Parts: sequence; structure tokens; C-alpha cells
Amino acid sequence: MADAAANEVRLCAVADARERPFRVVAAGRALVVWMAADGGPRVFADRCPHREARLSAGYVADGRLVCPFHLWVFDESGRAVGPDGAARPTCAVRRFDAHVRDGAVWIDAARIE
Repeated sequence: MADAAANEVRLCAVADARERPFRVVAAGRALVVWMAADGGPRVFADRCPHREARLSAGYVADGRLVCPFHLWVFDESGRAVGPDGAARPTCAVRRFDAHVRDGAVWIDAARIE
């Protein structure tokens, strides 16, 4: 079995993603890294499913990522949520598992291709 750490890619410093959503390209895919309310990293495809705007140009409010184009809101799992907080199951952004190590956000490159 291959060593999982050998496939890991450093996306950014935790501080970069804590300040604002942070855009990065890894394995040829545009990603947005942000820190959730629980302090853990979230990594999504950097494309809103509504109008394909860059989510990295948005902001985090109340532990949710807000798209800058039409203010669509995505929860920590990547699901769109309405103004009432209810999930919209038909609309979601792709989420990738990530973790923090040595002050940086890391992801398994094999899972983002």
C-alpha cells in the first residue's frame, strides 16, 4: 500500500485561510480553502454551482462560505443553504477532505483529480 503522506499537497498556511477564503490551484484544479467555525479547514472547488463565480472572491459569515455573485451561502459540508438556514439538497459545491499539519492546510492530491 502506498504511503498516504507521499500524496499530500500543502495548499496554504492556516493563517492565509483564516483571514479570508484563499484560492489555490492543486493538481490542476482551482480550490478555495477557508477555516470553518470549528477551526478546521474546509476545501471546496472554487466554483459556485449557480453562476460559476469564484467562491474565493467571497467571504465567510456565521461559519458559512458566501459567494460574491448572488450571495449564495454554503455550509461546511458544501451544501447550499437558504436564508432560513435550510439546506438545498439539489445544489452543492464539491468538498475535499483536508487537515492541518505544521501550521498549514494539506490535502491528498490523489483525491482531487
